[in-house]
Amino acid sequence: MTNNNIEPNQELPSMAKLIKSTILAVFLAAVILITVVLPAEYGIDPTGVGNMIGLLKMGEIKVSLAEEAAAEKVAQHTTLSENSTESQTAKEPALIDNSTQSEVT
Repeated sequence: MTNNNIEPNQELPSMAKLIKSTILAVFLAAVILITVVLPAEYGIDPTGVGNMIGLLKMGEIKVSLAEEAAAEKVAQHTTLSENSTESQTAKEPALIDNSTQSEVT
């Protein structure tokens, strides 16, 4: 069997066109990252576009909620570790020192 659907080289893009397309795609990705993703996800707006379209406020809310959740997690962990320390000391039996007692014979 032969594959008759092979395209001739004239229909494929040249190496220069591929390089230009790649550079353009990287540039557009960087622009989208700086103008949209950073303000919306991290509350960072180096260009001011995120503030104009309302993404900066959304990012600031998201960052503050993440900080509150982290603080709550730390407080909960601290409370749990304090409670476990208290329960361990309450469960330990009191040690009696028999060496100081004199034997009565």
